[in-house]
Amino acid sequence: MFLRRRHEKRARVTGLGEHESRLWRVCEDALRGVRVQRPFTIESFCEALSAQRGRQLVLRELPDSDGLRLPCGLWVAYPDEDHIWHIAATSQRHRQQVVFHEIAHMLLDHKGSSAVSSLLAALPPEIAPSRISAVFGRTNYSTDQEHDAELTATILDEIVDQLPTAPSASPHGLLDRVDATMAHPRRNCR
Repeated sequence: MFLRRRHEKRARVTGLGEHESRLWRVCEDALRGVRVQRPFTIESFCEALSAQRGRQLVLRELPDSDGLRLPCGLWVAYPDEDHIWHIAATSQRHRQQVVFHEIAHMLLDHKGSSAVSSLLAALPPEIAPSRISAVFGRTNYSTDQEHDAELTATILDEIVDQLPTAPSASPHGLLDRVDATMAHPRRNCR
């Protein structure tokens, strides 16, 4: 019921087209059952998404580019896990958008490009090209896949903000939940 109300509100308020509505449904389906910690961190979200997908998701910082034009984000899919590489010197908000963008590529089942594959030589040695199933980098927005990933990243940001809260493991978990409920009385904080 929670997702249905949000979908009805979204359709009424924003008047999304069929394509955008499809992207919303993909996100909602992928995040069904995911519960997030409050205060939100991209690390805890990736842990919850990993548990829901049954596939490890590892966040890593891209090395210094040494003058190379590396993308600000990179998704490397191995047969048994996913790695998202992001630039280190950026704001938390930008980092979150970069990670959401790469997660969007995963959720939309995008296939990598040969242009991004050529960047692998500049990345750390722990990225073994022989183990990689797919690679996707955030370089430009001229393709439909990049446009869809960026739009989906924005959709993810909105949906994640409305996800139910996971029980906190901290001794102050009850106080955190009360505080979250008082700060956002309309948010589903069960």
